Amino acid sequence: MIEFESSVKIARSPDQVFAILADFEAYLARWADGPVAARRTEGDGGAGTRFEITARVGPLRVRAPYEITEYEPPARLGGRGTAGPVNFDEVYSLAVEGPATLVTQVIHAQPRGPFRLLQGIVERQLRRLIAADLARLKGLVETEMADETTQRP
Repeated sequence: MIEFESSVKIARSPDQVFAILADFEAYLARWADGPVAARRTEGDGGAGTRFEITARVGPLRVRAPYEITEYEPPARLGGRGTAGPVNFDEVYSLAVEGPATLVTQVIHAQPRGPFRLLQGIVERQLRRLIAADLARLKGLVETEMADETTQRP
């Protein structure tokens, strides 16, 4: 089992961060590496909501399930899914830190099949991927919410 956490500080309120983090259909493909689309298949957006995530794997597009397991705006969002040969559970916790929001992602991942033998390599790749995803989330939230603020009368 692979377990680790990663954090990023985003210069926006928890409400603003959560709005983008939890809107898979509109934003997931813009900040997470791999997904190109997310389609809700069941639920109202809260816990128990299911999505079909379409991801790019090399030249192929693959579909994988994802389920929201925790939904506590604007403090926690959790889910479980499959990314290629890895099953994972993740929880995002959002906390006010001065004028910003500290987003901490805790992930538990289990490689399947022959990838279990490559757990160390899978973990290193996941750590890099998650760090890059959180950096893109930061950029997206700070840009999107800056645009929204400047467009208000």
